[in-house]
Amino acid sequence: MLATAICGVVLFGLTALMRWARVDRRWYDPLIPLGFFLSYWLTYNRLPSFPPVGAVNKVFYIAAVGSVLGLAAEWAGSRALGLLLLAAMPLASAAYIGDKIVLAQPFDLVVAALAGAAVLYALYREAQFPDEGSNLRPAVMLAVASAGFAPIAFLGASSSSLQLSLGVAFAIAGVVFWHLLRPNYRFGWGSLIGGAGGMIAVAQTVALITRKIDLLALAMLSLVFLVPSICRGILDHLGKSNRAVATLVFAGLCLVPAVAAVAVTLSRNGFSLPM
Repeated sequence: MLATAICGVVLFGLTALMRWARVDRRWYDPLIPLGFFLSYWLTYNRLPSFPPVGAVNKVFYIAAVGSVLGLAAEWAGSRALGLLLLAAMPLASAAYIGDKIVLAQPFDLVVAALAGAAVLYALYREAQFPDEGSNLRPAVMLAVASAGFAPIAFLGASSSSLQLSLGVAFAIAGVVFWHLLRPNYRFGWGSLIGGAGGMIAVAQTVALITRKIDLLALAMLSLVFLVPSICRGILDHLGKSNRAVATLVFAGLCLVPAVAAVAVTLSRNGFSLPM
């Protein structure tokens, strides 16, 4: 838990300094990728060698390439490049991570790629709404989904993914806190392709390589990304009166499918921890 707390404290402090210095909102975009890399480093106590051997090492470079390309699209203002990356990165990461099973189980790789692209599109779509808090909602969804994925991954025999996911969730929470009032946050292509793309690569690793994850629980967890569409009326009503309350209520609504997914995997696992 110390590594998880460090991720939250570092991003909390960095965001506080950025708000105090009134930096341009584009500089907030690298924060989620930074939180991912910090959590990765604290989880594995090293940076992977190159070329990477094994899916866990590949995840780091997938997130690194995604971050660089995503930030390039953000700073260039290229929506076309961003959308291309949104479609291509989940496919590329699934193929790269699952290169040993691509011939034996191609359907699994296609499903993993399509699911990843759907998640990225849901996050992207939410960030495009015109209200001032729209960029916070994809960050909240990613934080809640990462926190919900942590115990599901752990029960799927991936303890390192538990720590990595919780670190990312706490890092995002540290960022969001400073934007509850007068939000000036930017969830851009770097956050989407690098940060969210990195977490998708983690999920693909557990699903395709470890292959012990509860797919029903994972499907239930994905409902987090449908919360904005289902609860749009509630969010719009609250947002007109108090943006901070609207964001907190939104986080609570996202927790419902996340908690349900964890409960499902616990019940199907017989409430026993993996050995």
